[in-house]
Amino acid sequence: MSHHPPCSQWAEKLALKRSDLSVAEQVALDAHVGQCSACQAAQEEYHFLDAALRTLPDPTMRAFPRIALLLEDFDTTSLHEEDEPLQKSFTNSRRHQQTRREGNKQMKSRRRSRELIPLLVVACLLLCFGLAGGYYSMLSSTGRASGTARLTYLKHTDFVSALAWSPDGTEVATGSWDHTVQVWNAKTGALITTYTDHTENVSALAWSPDGAYIASASWDHTVRVWEVLTGRTVETYSGHTEEVSTLAWSHNGQEIASGSWDHTVQVWQAHTGLHLLTYAGNHDFVNTLAWSPDNTEIVSGGLDSKVMLWNAQTGHTILTYNYALSTSVDALAWSPNGKQIATGGSNTTVQVWNAQSGQLELTYRGHTKDVDALAWSPDGKNIASGSWDHTVQVWDASTGSPLLTYQGHTDLVDALVWSPNGKEIASGSWDHTAQIWEAGT
Repeated sequence: MSHHPPCSQWAEKLALKRSDLSVAEQVALDAHVGQCSACQAAQEEYHFLDAALRTLPDPTMRAFPRIALLLEDFDTTSLHEEDEPLQKSFTNSRRHQQTRREGNKQMKSRRRSRELIPLLVVACLLLCFGLAGGYYSMLSSTGRASGTARLTYLKHTDFVSALAWSPDGTEVATGSWDHTVQVWNAKTGALITTYTDHTENVSALAWSPDGAYIASASWDHTVRVWEVLTGRTVETYSGHTEEVSTLAWSHNGQEIASGSWDHTVQVWQAHTGLHLLTYAGNHDFVNTLAWSPDNTEIVSGGLDSKVMLWNAQTGHTILTYNYALSTSVDALAWSPNGKQIATGGSNTTVQVWNAQSGQLELTYRGHTKDVDALAWSPDGKNIASGSWDHTVQVWDASTGSPLLTYQGHTDLVDALVWSPNGKEIASGSWDHTAQIWEAGT
């Protein structure tokens, strides 16, 4: 097997822990890793060994150098397989749809032979200390737990790209690239309502706080508000000029914010469609947004690598958070207490930062591919993150410690939501399924 060493000018910073780098160094490193497959591979190997050593009871094991330093002299004469990042900036929706489908197939076909290298080196280290058998047993039984699947919903015929859980916890709504929204029983999976008024992919869903309505966003440039019981459309918002990619209902139920590939976020009255405000602070496709718990602010992010926090009434920008250079912001979640915001995207990390100051507080690095979905637990203690690596990972929001990894999907995870009682998580995937599973926290 072959392994290319990291770039010499970045090797030292890659070998350091994240906490040992300044914010400026972290930003620069993230930008470089996003463009260099050799450094990305080395960084993944560091993370693997760090995670492995953290599970060991003997703290002396944690002093070992990171894995890529041991591999710098590894044979590099064979062909090096590049892992090109899938570009998320597209000139139109048709090219975007085709490119994402083709890119997904490419990701399925890739097999990184170099992933075996850290396994071999870690095994050698553990054998030297006579711990290999115990370590294997520990990984099998007491390592990061796996969530328990309770229900798999199979009625969609294309990617499941949006999810919402009813406020009373009894129903789940799923949106798909098959152009439908399906509402089904959260306990049995029995289909209740199919909404078919969209003519393109359904990209986002939001349930009204009173449980009576669902808002659905689509690549057909509209947001539709409709009755859950009857499926009757009560409002169609057509203010956007491009695909609508994201939306969120204000917590008081009065307003909806919708984000689009037309580079705007628009705020409008939920039941009349009256346009209230257009925010144009994002300078590329808007992929994700969230309301603050007190309804006074909105945070939005997209392809320009920036997260904009702004006043929901005036549109005044309050602060700008830089996620990572040359990367896409694909997921946002506001903590229930309003103090923190979690941001995920194409540099594979989730960054938790202070909503008042914009100061980075925590970086979660458990995923190996783009993070496309985030949800904060109702009690604010944990965060769930869904990724192109086919997993949903649940982790402590204050420490970043991993709690469990759900591996029930066979394709990328594009949407997730916690149950109102915080005991379960629903996740939607490009494998055409939505799955409900025990959060185990």
